[in-house]
Amino acid sequence: MMTDQSFSQSRLSADLETLHARLKDKALTLAEVEQALRGRGPAILLILLALPFCFVAIPGLSVPFGIAICLIGARLAIGREPWLPHFVMHRRLSTARSAQLLTGAIKVARQLEKFVRPRLAFLYTGPGMLRLIGLGIVIASLGLMLPLPIPFSNSIPAWAVVLLAIGMMEKDGLCVLLGHLTAMGTWVFIGLTSAFAVGGLQRFLDSLPL
Repeated sequence: MMTDQSFSQSRLSADLETLHARLKDKALTLAEVEQALRGRGPAILLILLALPFCFVAIPGLSVPFGIAICLIGARLAIGREPWLPHFVMHRRLSTARSAQLLTGAIKVARQLEKFVRPRLAFLYTGPGMLRLIGLGIVIASLGLMLPLPIPFSNSIPAWAVVLLAIGMMEKDGLCVLLGHLTAMGTWVFIGLTSAFAVGGLQRFLDSLPL
């Protein structure tokens, strides 16, 4: 069963900077990152998996990364320790991708640290709240996995995962709330854009001469 952990520790950006300096010019695995940042739990894996999609769509990666995020969220939702297959945890990213990932993570962490703080404890410590966070992560990951040619269709669910993970890691109930709202907003956005696309296509077909 998952147990609540205390995350009263150094800033995430500082830990990531230390990791970046220590492993500079090396190809990383998720297992190595998790080991180096031990004590932050599954949240750090969620952040690193979702972060690449927060700003740009990366062709071919949204499905495998989305599946990995979904597995972690599902384990949280059923009250089990998060787990990823060995081949996922020990697959090496390229040196360039590793550096890009850590650099991006440091930048985002610095920005989030300006307003992230422990608050609204009932949103992450109440009965079943951790499971609800896991469910929110699953909902967001399903949106991330959809290979839709729609702008921001990857960014919105990715930010939902990052907010939920940061809220869980830093005990910030506001981030958790924003993460849940963003996860639900993912499907509202996908539904509306899909409806507009179908409607536009239908009007186009109706305008064609018979």
